[in-house]
Amino acid sequence: MEMTFVISGIFIILGLYTITKGRIPFIKKYSGVKNIKRHCQIEGVASLICGLLIIFSHFVSIGSVTMMIIILGICILTIAVEIVLKVI
Repeated sequence: MEMTFVISGIFIILGLYTITKGRIPFIKKYSGVKNIKRHCQIEGVASLICGLLIIFSHFVSIGSVTMMIIILGICILTIAVEIVLKVI
């Protein structure tokens, strides 16, 4: 129970850091990215949504398969948004 809050806290903190600083932690060189700041903002929002989803799933009963499908949907949506906005 407490571990879900720790993991979701890490996701939320990394998401907020990525959005505000405009870079992803632990990545030195970006290859294939045209607009690094916008890429980091999109990835930060995705991380923030995943963290909030993990907290939400603690209070509302969401199965593990449903959770994985939602997170996979977030990943696919993130890639689609980056392609539409010509970030990658």
